Amino acid sequence: MSGERWRIIEGECVEELERWDPDSVDSIVTDPPYGIGFMGKGWDCSVPGDAFARAALRVLKPGGHLVAFAATRTVHRLAVALEDAGFELRDQIAWLQWQGFPKSLDVSKAIDSAAGAEREVVGTRVVPDQRGGGISSERTVETGGVSTRVVSITTPTTTEAKQWEGWGTALKPAYEPAILARKPLIGTVAANVLEHGTGALNIDGCRFGYGDQAWPGPGENITGDQDRANGKDRINTDKYGKANPHINRASDLGRWPANIYQCPKPSRGERTEDNNHPTVKPVRLMRWLVRLVTPPGGLCVDPFAGSGTTGIAATQEGVRFIGVEREAGYCQIARARIVGDAPLFNRAGGG
Repeated sequence: MSGERWRIIEGECVEELERWDPDSVDSIVTDPPYGIGFMGKGWDCSVPGDAFARAALRVLKPGGHLVAFAATRTVHRLAVALEDAGFELRDQIAWLQWQGFPKSLDVSKAIDSAAGAEREVVGTRVVPDQRGGGISSERTVETGGVSTRVVSITTPTTTEAKQWEGWGTALKPAYEPAILARKPLIGTVAANVLEHGTGALNIDGCRFGYGDQAWPGPGENITGDQDRANGKDRINTDKYGKANPHINRASDLGRWPANIYQCPKPSRGERTEDNNHPTVKPVRLMRWLVRLVTPPGGLCVDPFAGSGTTGIAATQEGVRFIGVEREAGYCQIARARIVGDAPLFNRAGGG
């Protein structure tokens, strides 16, 4: 990178990665297309396949990790491509965000519609507008710029529709999975780490601090967690507060990092005003992932850079970054966001 701390390259990622030296990248952290045709975007027509997996494997150092997000419905396709290329599938990480909108068909309404039966309107309600596309006559904007729409509340008409009232076709999407994969080691973990600086996870650097909302699970005991967070010592107790020597004492460094991470979707301020990319990830989530798999001073790559969130995360974590993005508009957004959010680094490095 000729001394640059970060760079966004406009181009197709497989073609670009094939130009790079083999065994030259410390980590890959990316949010590739999910292959579900999100909002009708052409770039989301398929999941990255064998060619991407082989190119990613080639450029990673032995033991280098890859973290790649996917949809719950298509994660298996990405997993198979990575495994077939030679990656070891180490785990899946679930990003819990709770904010997805269920795209469910109302079966009762569908039955009445098929029968040509008109339903009685008994009221209205306001719901988040996550349809995308053009402006609807039903669409409103609440205070704070949240897009909503007003929908009618109706009652079923036909006997069959009454029977199937309350049935739908989809659950609320509350998490997104990410595959954690590793390029095979050369020798033992210890030998590989010493030779290449890769092959291990930054456990202590990614622990959940007591009280950190990124950990959604229970604690050993709530009072004890609060005491430890305030620097106080406390004997191990069960959930009822009774001393229990069989409960492992929690580390003063925090909880062992789990394969789940909870945080909301990015706010409009975090996305930045001119960012029209539809699938932006939170910076704090991407920082945690970059820190987990990238050695200090290492090179982290995002082959599907989008609007540059991984680049912001990498520069804030103090590691070098290269992002590849085929859409010129997103490249401009990514460069602007990284420059604006990473002032500690040489701003000339975004060329």
